Amino acid sequence: MEGFNGTVFAYGQTSSGKTHTMTGVIDDPNQRGLIPRMVKHIFEQIGSTTQEVEFSVKVSMIEIYMEKIRDLLNPVKTNLKVHEDKNKGIYIADVTETYVGEE
Repeated sequence: MEGFNGTVFAYGQTSSGKTHTMTGVIDDPNQRGLIPRMVKHIFEQIGSTTQEVEFSVKVSMIEIYMEKIRDLLNPVKTNLKVHEDKNKGIYIADVTETYVGEE
């Protein structure tokens, strides 16, 4: 909540449960995965702060499969490249970043 980027990385064999662990059953609070739980927490924290504080929340989602990076928010974008910049740090060029305002 102090301006840091966050990354969640799931790795494992096909059918090992990565997708279920990450998303779970979104409509069931007891069976939600990591992503819905983290998003809920972020927006609970935003909702509990004073109105003088302004937040900006952006989301991007990628899949790395067989060393190719695919943009999950815009699946037309495939084979994206990882870059490093002394100011930006490590980033993926041309990945879709979408501002969100609620869970």
